[in-house]
Amino acid sequence: MTVEAQEVPVYFWNTISLKEKAVFYEHLSNLLDGWVTLIEALQSFVAKTTNPLFYREIAQLLLLIDSGDVMSIGMKKLPRTFDISEISIVEAGEQSGTMQKSFGSLAEDLRNRQELGQKLKGAMAYPAIILTFLIAAILVVMIFVIPKLLPLFETADTELPLSTRSLIATSNFVSNHFVLIILFISFVGFLGYGYLQTPGGKRNFDMFVLKIPLIGTVYKNYLIVRISTTLGLLLGAGIPILKTLRLCGTSTGNALYEEVFAAIVKHVEQGHKIAESFSAIDTKNEYFTQDFLQLLAAGEKTSTINKVCGKISIQYTREVDNSVATMVKFVEPMAILVSGVFVVWFAFAIFSAVLKITETVS
Repeated sequence: MTVEAQEVPVYFWNTISLKEKAVFYEHLSNLLDGWVTLIEALQSFVAKTTNPLFYREIAQLLLLIDSGDVMSIGMKKLPRTFDISEISIVEAGEQSGTMQKSFGSLAEDLRNRQELGQKLKGAMAYPAIILTFLIAAILVVMIFVIPKLLPLFETADTELPLSTRSLIATSNFVSNHFVLIILFISFVGFLGYGYLQTPGGKRNFDMFVLKIPLIGTVYKNYLIVRISTTLGLLLGAGIPILKTLRLCGTSTGNALYEEVFAAIVKHVEQGHKIAESFSAIDTKNEYFTQDFLQLLAAGEKTSTINKVCGKISIQYTREVDNSVATMVKFVEPMAILVSGVFVVWFAFAIFSAVLKITETVS
């Protein structure tokens, strides 16, 4: 084997996207389908990838396989690149002799996840741009415009209206303490990031996001898509149900859902059915919708959970699209309202001051 894992420099900003991983699994699936060996398929991918981090990781995987590891064992030694659900599906493909099918399923799943993520980012881009320009406009007015008007107000021998005084005071505070404000925001952000790295902080944040109006609905529907996709994919690959449920909880990346799935696993271990366990743990439908539970129960009765999960994923992908559209329609007028309040405050403060000065002069 001629590939070396350290030939290409890797920098801290190098990452591996879902799209790149989907291309990787699709590449392996297509070549294995053409009777190319796994080693040759991996070498072919290393030769064509332009991502230095991906190059290093797959080169390392090749070295591990060349040393005697099967692919799933080698993937376990590269946790930065391969998550546990991917490893489990590859392991199931190795045991059943269906590696090509496993790679194809992983490629499709990752492409669907990437497309869903792109939809969410695209939908939120417009409101984010509006809010960014709004904040920038307010800062420009506070730092540059108001100070230019101060000489006019200071020369007036009269008491300025409350709205004008509050505007001037705010402008002075922002102008004189701008660096401190930035440092304070950075410090708070640093503390917040550190808190989110703790188990308790992550759990509280996940709970908070789920309870935010509109955003919580979008997030919940997104998690149901992830759960149904992972559940169908793992069961279709022949992964045991208890292991599948544990992996479903892990795949959400949400501490609350991981706790829920841990409880569901215990319930199933006691001999209860899957859908029954979901309903027993989530009695108030805080984490799973009623139609999700009904479809899951129907799939369990007909022994077609993996197929039903595919339909659930498609249905809730539409729900995510609809929820995001609703959220965007709500965020846009809210941004306009906030900007309108500021414009009214600014205009009223300036014009009331001008009228006051005019009355005094006359």
